[in-house]
Amino acid sequence: MRPHLLAAALLLAPTMAAAETLLHLSEAAQIQIHPDRLAASLRLEADGATTTEVQAKVNAGMSSALEVSKKAAGITVSTGSYSVWQVQPNPQAAKHWHATQTLDLVGSDGAAVQTLVGSLQAQGLIVQQLGWRLAAETARKAHAEALQMAIKQLRGRADDAANALGLAFVSFRTVNLDPSGVAPRGMIMAAPMVSASAAMPNPVAEATDITVEARIEADAVLQPKP
Repeated sequence: MRPHLLAAALLLAPTMAAAETLLHLSEAAQIQIHPDRLAASLRLEADGATTTEVQAKVNAGMSSALEVSKKAAGITVSTGSYSVWQVQPNPQAAKHWHATQTLDLVGSDGAAVQTLVGSLQAQGLIVQQLGWRLAAETARKAHAEALQMAIKQLRGRADDAANALGLAFVSFRTVNLDPSGVAPRGMIMAAPMVSASAAMPNPVAEATDITVEARIEADAVLQPKP
């Protein structure tokens, strides 16, 4: 490049940079989607004078619960935390031991899950949580759809702002998707803990739509109109 052209370019560069306007924008979009998984968490408890006694009770009860649960088609079954601790309600009372273990169920057939939960309640298990949620793949697709909506809305806001300021939108800079860092998922709604009863009807879990949200933040680069 010739010396005089290089000097002109160097003088022009700061002017062009100074003419840029950065506009920080954020946008969020939500979609409603029907849940496709019913999840339940149940707890088995036992009291006794020794650790051997309470663990034997929990082990036997959980083995029976697993045997029943694994016969239910289309339901994923897993065991959760197992805890044993000593209990003394007051200084005058005798110490005893308490043990507990959880059992988790997930299925797409809500009626089947509710029927299984009812059977387990009759065996002595206690419901901790029961509610609808989204399968991981369903949540990912819903989030991708919401994100596309948020991006289009953000671009529209950038154009509107540029027009209002008498400028032209050039590009986005420093784009941040879902700045909160929270992954979309359906929450399991807590249900009252219910004790077992031989005549207990099956629990009821009515599905309602779940909101999936996506957020985006970006700096929009605006310049004077040519």
